[in-house]
Amino acid sequence: MVRTKKITKNFIMMIIIPAVVYLIFWILCHIKGVTNFGVGTDLRVILRNTVYTGFIALAVSYNLTSGRFDFSIGATLILSTILGSIVTLQLNLGPIALLLFSLLFGAMIGCLSGLVYTLLGLPPMVVTLGLAMIYEAIGFTITKGAGVKLIGNYKLLVWSQEPYVYLLCIMIVFILYLALNKTKFGIDTGSLRGGQEIAVNTGINEKKNAIICFSIGGLCMAAAGVVNLSVLGTVTPELGLGSASYMANAFLPMFIGNILAKYFDRNTGVIMGALTQSIIFAGIGKLGVPSSWQSVITGMIVLVFFAYSFNSYKIVEFKMFKEKKAKAEAALHKGSVL
Repeated sequence: MVRTKKITKNFIMMIIIPAVVYLIFWILCHIKGVTNFGVGTDLRVILRNTVYTGFIALAVSYNLTSGRFDFSIGATLILSTILGSIVTLQLNLGPIALLLFSLLFGAMIGCLSGLVYTLLGLPPMVVTLGLAMIYEAIGFTITKGAGVKLIGNYKLLVWSQEPYVYLLCIMIVFILYLALNKTKFGIDTGSLRGGQEIAVNTGINEKKNAIICFSIGGLCMAAAGVVNLSVLGTVTPELGLGSASYMANAFLPMFIGNILAKYFDRNTGVIMGALTQSIIFAGIGKLGVPSSWQSVITGMIVLVFFAYSFNSYKIVEFKMFKEKKAKAEAALHKGSVL
């Protein structure tokens, strides 16, 4: 009974943020006379954007929560998708091959980034900036600046359609759930987040953990790239760190995910954060808010969640203080009665 109540409470806490945000925008849209928000095609777009943004946020989170900012993830998305598409087309294979090759190349590129970072010993921001430019140049060179175009090749472009996009999300999140919660890697990751120096002194291999985190980031970005390719039908190489823009929408889902992690799992929390962000973007668009104000509103929301995540311990301390004060007053009152 207690376990059932706990599971129910955790489930409610996991979905309450996107549910409340959805309700707020649904009311605002209906007040304005917009009745097609969050239903039908609009709902499908929200869910598809959730998967795409969620993968990117997951990729960022595995390094950023351990103090590593990876600027190369956008270039990893582009290069892995380009390589996966080229190999699939050359071998005349189907959508599953496109997905698997892209995931393989994404994990390999991420692993390479992790190896370079651990071998050079330079700050991760410096290393990944250099790697981003290298990956961008490789993608631009092998396609001669034209990228890969699969427009009209509907048999390959299935990973943004139902139910495949949802099955892909479930598969990736389930694998990451097992990795983060049921393996030594997950235990080590939690220890390193709590204090790297102490964790390393207890025998945890920080370099190995970093390489795995980079590999997971690469795999997630490749999954996002396949979804994006299926939507647009093309992947275009970038130069001059233009690929860095891919991570722009990753931060709000990541912060929400960190807040919700205590109720079930960080990976699932990030997806709930991505759903929240997709609802916000869809709602703002339906309300006719100019794109410039969309960025302002999103930035303010990110700031609020950022402030909360870094000061949540103060709320816990305040609750503990109130409980201790109440106990002390009760004991004092009991003593005075006696």
